[in-house]
Amino acid sequence: MIIRPFLPSDIQRVRQFADQEIGVGYYTEAELIENQKKSVGKNGEISSFLLIDETTDQVKGLRLAYPPGNWEHGKGSAQRSDLWPHPLSETAYFQSLFLSADVQGEGWGPKLSQMSIDLFRKNQVKGIATHSWKESPYNSSVRYLEKVGFKTMIEHPLYWINVDYVCTRDGKPCRCTAMEMYLEL
Repeated sequence: MIIRPFLPSDIQRVRQFADQEIGVGYYTEAELIENQKKSVGKNGEISSFLLIDETTDQVKGLRLAYPPGNWEHGKGSAQRSDLWPHPLSETAYFQSLFLSADVQGEGWGPKLSQMSIDLFRKNQVKGIATHSWKESPYNSSVRYLEKVGFKTMIEHPLYWINVDYVCTRDGKPCRCTAMEMYLEL
């Protein structure tokens, strides 16, 4: 397995991965093109990363992360930036972290995220905001982020209700809850 930046040439493979692992239609091709562009910082460094199986060349993991100035809000319905210790202009965003079921529990999620965190620290970003999936199996999403140092700011019920996709947990519309979390760097 290798971890490398998410490049424009990866869009189709990432969409296939997202349809399979997140839910059909969660990311459209146009969204992924925009997400990849939002990952590119002012200095040209890419803050989103992929986990690639070298033997099959398949995407096995995705960490979407955006530097300050390249994003305004998450994918869902709510955000409370007034609760954050640093303003939006100094805050990066963790959009999504997803892994194929066959590589979960092997430490790849933290490794993907650490690549983004290290890049943001190097570029003197003050913090990272995210919206974590509360209903993830065994609450793994929130637990993982807490291990990294994220703190919960607020809970948003029905966060993804207006996202037009088929949720892998509860179908359409998605009725899942987001925990808005923040990591000071």
